Amino acid sequence: MKRSGAAPAAAVVLVLVLGLAGAAARAATLSEIEGHLALGYSQLVTSGAPGGSLSITGGADLPLRPTLRAGIDLGYHLLGSRAVTRGSLSANVSYAAVEAAALAHWLPAHLGPVSRISLGPGMIAAHADLTASAGGAGFSDLAVDEAAPAVMFEAAAVRRAPSPVKIGFQVGALTAFLRGTTWSVFSARAVFQY
Repeated sequence: MKRSGAAPAAAVVLVLVLGLAGAAARAATLSEIEGHLALGYSQLVTSGAPGGSLSITGGADLPLRPTLRAGIDLGYHLLGSRAVTRGSLSANVSYAAVEAAALAHWLPAHLGPVSRISLGPGMIAAHADLTASAGGAGFSDLAVDEAAPAVMFEAAAVRRAPSPVKIGFQVGALTAFLRGTTWSVFSARAVFQY
């Protein structure tokens, strides 16, 4: 049985994405659409979490006002693996997450090096996959395969001067409300805005 809160969160993301699609259709020119790609490190913060690993996200957004944009983001977090021993049996647990979000992007003019702050609802497909040579059923409580609602936050420091591609640094936090637990994923990435 999947978490019942996932359906309303998915509906919110779908409505926002459809609204953005309508805004894209009304966009005066294709040049109003901006995108970004970020690559770096992410860390799952939960009981028994591994050390973290690769994080990659990308998205596109449209202007709503001069200092406000809205868009969608997709991301993948390879969160690492850990070995678990119970008695004479052992298993490896590999953690990963796929995210989809509808984000509002605020472009502050006077917030030091911070050039973009993003916040919005989303969905996460959380996975903790088991590998065991024997006695795998004894570790089934560690497995996760769940879609759940999430909240995403990102802050980026990127050059403000006009350029076809802007390079900067981005930090982010994602909180997913899984059945029986909460996953918090923190990330630090190089970001390329175009």
